[in-house]
Amino acid sequence: MGLGLSPGSGASLGTVPMRWNPKLLGLYLGTLSALAANPAGIRTPADLLAYLRQVSGSGTISGQYVETGDLGPINAIHEQTGKWLGLIGGDYFHYDQRAKDPPVTTFNASAISYWKAGGLIELNLHMPNPTTGGPVYDLSGLDTLGLLQPRTATHAAFMAILAKVAAGIRELQDAGVVVILRPFHENGGNWFWWGTGYRLSSEQFVALWRFTHDYFEKSQGLHNLVWLFESGQPDVPVTVNYPGDAFVDIVGQDVYTDHPDSPQAVAAYRQLVATGKLVCMSEFGPKGPQGGDRAFDETTLVAALRRQMPRTVFFQQWWDQNAGRVGWGMASVQSAAAALNSPWIRNRGDVSYRPGPAGPDDHPR
Repeated sequence: MGLGLSPGSGASLGTVPMRWNPKLLGLYLGTLSALAANPAGIRTPADLLAYLRQVSGSGTISGQYVETGDLGPINAIHEQTGKWLGLIGGDYFHYDQRAKDPPVTTFNASAISYWKAGGLIELNLHMPNPTTGGPVYDLSGLDTLGLLQPRTATHAAFMAILAKVAAGIRELQDAGVVVILRPFHENGGNWFWWGTGYRLSSEQFVALWRFTHDYFEKSQGLHNLVWLFESGQPDVPVTVNYPGDAFVDIVGQDVYTDHPDSPQAVAAYRQLVATGKLVCMSEFGPKGPQGGDRAFDETTLVAALRRQMPRTVFFQQWWDQNAGRVGWGMASVQSAAAALNSPWIRNRGDVSYRPGPAGPDDHPR
């Protein structure tokens, strides 16, 4: 069915054969390009992963999603709390975006400025349906067999999207930005076209993830990526569709509740820890998936992270502009200042990496 296709098979980048370990290749290319570290001392994916290992178990980095780059919510949080979040997450696609519209890379300008100020960057991809051209939540049809099969319309559309995403990521790479990339999120559900609760089998999804990984790192030569895998919310098994250790750096879960220390969320966290990978809370929103809660006390989240989920290296709070669901974003809930001033939370001014003796897990894949 063509689902095992490797876009980088037999290719090379200059005189460096693509059989090299992608992360080792990234270190090599990073040295050649002489990219400067950001103020936090992070220059390569290996640096970022080593720093996150230092954080694991001793604190959690604060973060929030900003979609295509409007930093208004981040500025509002700073005005309320006196703190700049440690991480911002963005997207190259609006939630309602269709395939006929090109990716929106306005997030890049915000990402570059935030990185240069010492913050971390995460990128989500709400890619439109390559068969129908509809938005990410269009489940009216998907050519699963043609998705990775050359000479099909669906494959051509998918590759056109990936090429434009790669161009956006390359702009970040050229600016020295290391990107935590989260493609195909909530893949265990049935609300996005790539969900295995919809048309794709788990086997097909794994092939899709690996294909995308190799396309970016091998065919496109991108060497600034850290890969974040997240299969869904606590009611979806957190390691379903797992594409393999060689294709994943961080694992996460999406949590939407006023009770982030719920048995479901904590059990999912423990499953993530058992993978041996770094662990994050890739999305968080008070109340539930259908809307937020202005009365939510943000210190509740901090307490849950510190007491029940201490190896969570960062959390990414969602945003109020998602369909007007006010009460998800940090600026619209209660006690944000107390939360961000907690000794457990690491904000932008706290992000600092200094290389130390390499342990067995400090080497790139």
